[in-house]
Amino acid sequence: MLIGCTIESVNGALIVAYGGAVCFSFGTYWNDGCWTIVPTRLMSGVVPWKPIASTSQIMKPETRHVASSVPTTTPRSTTQSFSSSKAVETTGTTLDHPALTALGGFEAIMKAGEPVVLRGLTIGTCTEKWTIPYLKGKVGAERAVVVHSANSSTMNFLAKDFSYTTMPFGSFLEDISTGSPLYLRALSSDQPAIKPTVLAQDFPHLAADFVLPPELKHVLANTHSSPLRIGGNVNMWLHFDVMANIYCQVTGQKQLILFPPSDIAHLDFPAGASSSRLDIFDAQGQTHYPPSTHPIAFDLKPGDILFIPPLWLHTARPKAGVSVAVNVFFRNMQSGYAAGRDVYGNRDLQAYENGRRDVAKIVKAFQGLPDEVRRFYLGRLARELEEA
Repeated sequence: MLIGCTIESVNGALIVAYGGAVCFSFGTYWNDGCWTIVPTRLMSGVVPWKPIASTSQIMKPETRHVASSVPTTTPRSTTQSFSSSKAVETTGTTLDHPALTALGGFEAIMKAGEPVVLRGLTIGTCTEKWTIPYLKGKVGAERAVVVHSANSSTMNFLAKDFSYTTMPFGSFLEDISTGSPLYLRALSSDQPAIKPTVLAQDFPHLAADFVLPPELKHVLANTHSSPLRIGGNVNMWLHFDVMANIYCQVTGQKQLILFPPSDIAHLDFPAGASSSRLDIFDAQGQTHYPPSTHPIAFDLKPGDILFIPPLWLHTARPKAGVSVAVNVFFRNMQSGYAAGRDVYGNRDLQAYENGRRDVAKIVKAFQGLPDEVRRFYLGRLARELEEA
C-alpha cells in the first residue's frame, strides 16, 4: 500500500518505506517493511535497502482500530529507524447542498460521526448585515458584556493566561477592530451561571437575521444553546464538547483544527478536564502537533457551517477580519447526559461522572498495601476495563 509511505530517490532507485491507512469500517493496515524499486538498467550490483534487523531499533506503527475514515499519521523514515509518530495535518471534508441531499441528509452525517463543512445552505441575512456598525447599533454600544481579555494571541483555559473583563459592547467592537486580543463568548443575560445562552433571548434584535436552514431541522428541534461568538486577534484553546454542535461562520474567516476523540491520550488533557494544557498554535501562529495525533484543518468562510461531533477535540484561530459566528449546541443522544446544570454543553456524561467516583473508591481501597501488590491488581483491573 503506497498510502502514507515515504519515498526517497537514491542513486536512481526508489526506496519505499512503510505506509498504511485506516480502511473504512475495517480497522488499520500497515505495510511490514520497505522496498527497493530499481530500473532494469541499474539492476547489476544494487543492494536492496531494508530495515535494520534489531527490533529494539524499529518502531512499528501502533495498530489503531477506529470506526471511521479518520486520516492516520504518516510514518517517516531515516536510514536507521522508522517511526509513525510525526503528525500530519489533513484538510477537512466539505459538502455542498446537493451532496448533503445525496448522502441522505444531515442525519446521515451525524451517524457517520465525522466533522464536515456544509456549504450552500443559507443562515439568513446575517452574513451581509452583521458589520461592526450594524452590531453596535442593534445590540447597543453601552450594553455591558463579559469578554476574555488575553495578554497575547493565545489563550489557555488551564493556564489562565487571560482574564474575564466587563466592558461596553461598543468599546469591545472598536478594540477588536484594531487587533486587540479580546474574545466574546456570549452568556445568558438573565442568569449566566445557571442558564445556557440562546441567541433569540439574549440578542433579540439580532435573532431575525440568523436562521437555521430546514436541512438542519434536527439541530433546531434539539437545541441546547446558541452562543454568539465574536473574536479579535486571539486563539481559542484546545478543548472538547460533550454535546454535538454546529459552528456557523457569519463574517470574517477562521481556521479550526480538530482531532478525533482517540487522540486525547496524546494531547495532555488532565483527568476529568475538557480543556488541554497544550497550545497547538504559538504566539507567531505556527502549529505544533504532538506525535501520534491526527489533526484535520477546516478553513471557514462566511456562510460555512462546520459540524463538530461530540468529543472531537478542537482549537481555533482567526484567519481574516473580525470573526463573528453563532455556535449551536444540540443533543444528539436520547439519554446519558448528566442531570442538572450544564451551561456550556460540555458537562461529562452521567456514566463518566459516576465512573470517576467509582475509580476513586477503588484506588482508595488499595491504599496501605505494598506498591508491588497495588500495581499488580490495579493493572489487572485496568486491563479488564479495557477489555470490557
